[in-house]
Amino acid sequence: MNHLFIRSDAPPAMGTGHVMRCLALAQAWKKRGGAVTFITRCPSPSILKRIESEGFSIIQMEEICPSIQDIKKTLKILNGKLPRHNSASANYNWVVLDGYHFTSDYQKAIMDSGFRLLIIDDCNHLDHYNADILLNQNIGAHHFSYSCLPGTEKLLGTKYVMLRSEFLMTQRTKTLPQKAKNILVTMGGSDLDNITLRILQAVNQIDDPELDFKIIAGPGNPHIKILKEAVQISPGHIHLIDHADMPELMSWADLCITAGGSTCWELCFLGVPFMILTIAENQLNSALGLTQAGVAINLGKKESLITDEISHCILTTVNDIKTRQGLKTSGINLIDGKGTKRIIRQMLVGKVMMRPAGFNDADLLFKWANDQEVRSSSFNSDPISWEEHLEWFSQKLRDKNSWVFIAENKIGDPIGQIRFERRDDCFKISYSLDQKFRGLGLGKNLLELGLQTIRTKLQNPCLMQGFIKRIMSHPK
Repeated sequence: MNHLFIRSDAPPAMGTGHVMRCLALAQAWKKRGGAVTFITRCPSPSILKRIESEGFSIIQMEEICPSIQDIKKTLKILNGKLPRHNSASANYNWVVLDGYHFTSDYQKAIMDSGFRLLIIDDCNHLDHYNADILLNQNIGAHHFSYSCLPGTEKLLGTKYVMLRSEFLMTQRTKTLPQKAKNILVTMGGSDLDNITLRILQAVNQIDDPELDFKIIAGPGNPHIKILKEAVQISPGHIHLIDHADMPELMSWADLCITAGGSTCWELCFLGVPFMILTIAENQLNSALGLTQAGVAINLGKKESLITDEISHCILTTVNDIKTRQGLKTSGINLIDGKGTKRIIRQMLVGKVMMRPAGFNDADLLFKWANDQEVRSSSFNSDPISWEEHLEWFSQKLRDKNSWVFIAENKIGDPIGQIRFERRDDCFKISYSLDQKFRGLGLGKNLLELGLQTIRTKLQNPCLMQGFIKRIMSHPK
């Protein structure tokens, strides 16, 4: 694992969503041993503090695209941080672009500098995308006809939703009450149009003392003073929160009213029923898709917001356990929390290739065979000497009833090995992964590709057998 550079901005006009979803990818990259640097224009002290608390570097931008100074400074940072890009390690140095202001020319300049590029998009707003990987994590992303470079890998749909670690570690076992009494309201990190105030006005029309509202003012919200004054004169149980622990608040909530950004995926994952309000054009497709999938109740666009209708919809949903249970089930089924793992697997591996092992692979197979984890899961866990290994491997290469294959990623790095040995009427299977490629869900892929490869060597159907060593835990 090498360096991940995240180029994303969070001024009030853009909101904080782009940077915050990139934080999830950064966490997953760091977990696998990689370094992360955020290159950003972000005026929010709380977000900058959050990034630093994760152990990531931050380089602040004074001018951002469309200013020509943006790409000049970005390229200078990239070229100054790493050795020459023709080194083998450059294949793992990635740049992530997340923001609608980055043009096709900007993207091309990053790729021409020798870095691999991941673009995060939501709405297919450019005529052409220059990227190694194009990611759109939204529901309905498959309907976009993206124009990309011939070799661009497209990761489209909610299986690639990026969730931060604090959500992945939160319990998902909450049972919905018959009546929803705890209601959360969040309109994103900035909310320049103060849609939060209009939701508050709708809440003030509800006369139900059992309902408890918590309203979040995001770190970039410029209307906190107005909201505080409005909450002080509200008749109901309403609390304004400007330093939110989102997983904790979502765990508290029986129902949520939210804008159509990344918060929707977090609510889905945690099984919180929600109503969705579209406050930006790029949220429209997701709002419609979530509604059609039975995941959310659509309150419409901000331009058509009617407080009486919002009040009525809240009261109706609060007392409708069947509808809320349906929303919860659909949301949990939509988001499984493995999105960042799938993205990093594509960044590190891409398409897996299989080739026959040769004598030059003896050192590689010896290293894999004596890996501590491999030995502990083998039926014979004793270390293997070089002499034993060389004799064994030479015999396997000569044996017409034995096949050894090496799996490689698209840039030729060895990922793992799989071996087939014919014994009478069946084949014994053995496989293992290189340590740096474990934890990405590649075992199944390796096995499936190995089986496809061995079939090309055989003329008749045969039985395949694999044996797994059971690891017994010691009683406490």
